[in-house]
Amino acid sequence: MTVNKVGERLTNSTRWAIAAMALAALMAVLNGTTVTASLEAMAPALDTTISGVVWITTVYLVAASASVPLIGWLTARIGSARVLQLALVGFALGSLLSGFAWDLPSMLVFRVLQGLAGGMLEPAALAVIGVLTPVSLMGRVMGFVSLVINLGPVVGPLLGGFLVSVGAWAWIFWMNVPLAVLVGIAAWRLLPSDEQRGDSGATVDVLGLLLLPPGFVLVLLGVNRWGAGAAPVIVGALVLAGVALLVAYVRHALRVEEPLVDIRLLRIPSFAAALGIMSVVGLVMYTQLAVLPILAERSLALAPIWQALPVAVLGSGLLVSMTLAGRFSDDIGPRILVRSGAAVTAVTALLIAFGHDRWPLGVVLGLVALLGLGFGAIASPTFASLYRVLPKASIAQGTAALFIMLQLFASTGVTVVGFLTEASANPASSAHFVIAGAAVIVTFAASLLPSRADDAAVAPASQPRT
Repeated sequence: MTVNKVGERLTNSTRWAIAAMALAALMAVLNGTTVTASLEAMAPALDTTISGVVWITTVYLVAASASVPLIGWLTARIGSARVLQLALVGFALGSLLSGFAWDLPSMLVFRVLQGLAGGMLEPAALAVIGVLTPVSLMGRVMGFVSLVINLGPVVGPLLGGFLVSVGAWAWIFWMNVPLAVLVGIAAWRLLPSDEQRGDSGATVDVLGLLLLPPGFVLVLLGVNRWGAGAAPVIVGALVLAGVALLVAYVRHALRVEEPLVDIRLLRIPSFAAALGIMSVVGLVMYTQLAVLPILAERSLALAPIWQALPVAVLGSGLLVSMTLAGRFSDDIGPRILVRSGAAVTAVTALLIAFGHDRWPLGVVLGLVALLGLGFGAIASPTFASLYRVLPKASIAQGTAALFIMLQLFASTGVTVVGFLTEASANPASSAHFVIAGAAVIVTFAASLLPSRADDAAVAPASQPRT
């Protein structure tokens, strides 16, 4: 497609389109964090227990996981803009119905609908951004998008807590409706006409549909149930069945010309490295979000009203570094930024692990802010690099692969913190040792990223046929 740009500058319409897509991605993240923060308040309203209300998150996660692998095929079939609009309609309808749920079974049904659409919402929006953005501006744009998306983990718990405190938990869902309408209008008015169409003759990988989504869902559900304390035999059966289906899918995907998600994209070294690092990003991000409230309560002895403070401090560091690192990556490439950010993340995580229960509050919060600054310098350049090394025609496929890995490792991070909370006398220290170890791995993987911004632009020329 012809990108809306003048030289190396985005036109105003493209800027507004990218802003609308960033808002669509934020909606999906914000929904997850506000709902999670409000589950306890929903239990009496839905006449259920805490153990029952946890399924509100679980069924959404499973439904969202099932729809992510469809992004590539749907984009080829109906166009990226229509995939986004389909996701917006489903997400708005699911949100509206969830706010009217009268008991747990009705809520779970409505959350499945919302999850099927929500699973496509963020990756569809990012795929559109990847197509609209010139390679030379990818870092700046993805830095901005990362900044917007990462408002979700910071704002979500605060917003959810406020709505629950005023007895308005249904608005956690209903607020999505006007946002979806706003983004839908923007997509209809601002996206290029060729993004509104697809190829009606695009074939569907039927065997891939039978292997990849169920396999991914089973593995994710197994990890989720492990974190919830399910019997090992159940967890093992779910994970083994899922892994068997995924192995079968990989063998199938390497044999057909147009698989559901093209595994052959991993033959591009820079893409494989970026995907691996983003998997670590998912693990580290959600490990931090899960463990910081524990640190606030047990180590810092903060009052309940202040226990979200470490998360807000982390988010502040992330917002600054993601914006700046994304912009710098356009000029100097991602490798040095990611490696430096990983080093800062590893050292800071170790300092927090050793001193969080002995040092003054200001020192610990300063280290949390520094951890956010270092981690943001990993996430934003890698995120931009992933889209920079792919040809436009493969962006939807690459986005599907990205979100499969992000969801799997994000769930793993939350589960690890749950396990450490039960098994470790000091879960905050143990979790930060995990974060430090993951950051060390990133310092080595960063060597496979482009050393200069213009190196990435030539990578797609040798990429396999998709």
